[in-house]
Amino acid sequence: MKLKFAVATLAVASALSVLGAPAVSAAAAGGGCRTTAELDGMGRPNATSRCTGRFASGAQHRAKIICDMVQGAREHVVRRTYRSDWAPTGSAASVRCGSKSFLVGFGSEVRGA
Repeated sequence: MKLKFAVATLAVASALSVLGAPAVSAAAAGGGCRTTAELDGMGRPNATSRCTGRFASGAQHRAKIICDMVQGAREHVVRRTYRSDWAPTGSAASVRCGSKSFLVGFGSEVRGA
């Protein structure tokens, strides 16, 4: 079974290379950012963005996190987006949600690239 899968994979990769399509997607030519999210010691979500590679001089990045917050006596949910301060591409940028928050999404933003 593994041999059949390997042969099929090789056939597809060969067909793609003959057609001119890349068999493996290449990374961006300049640089890239990686954003991770985790919970701190008190259970609040936080996101950290790190950018590496070749960027234009003066390029900056920041972390972005989207949280659902429980507010009020009747406990309604409000969606909030938080962004960290702009940081140089060689350093990390972090942002955190408040208490009573649930992580919805996270990412990074780059300017000057």
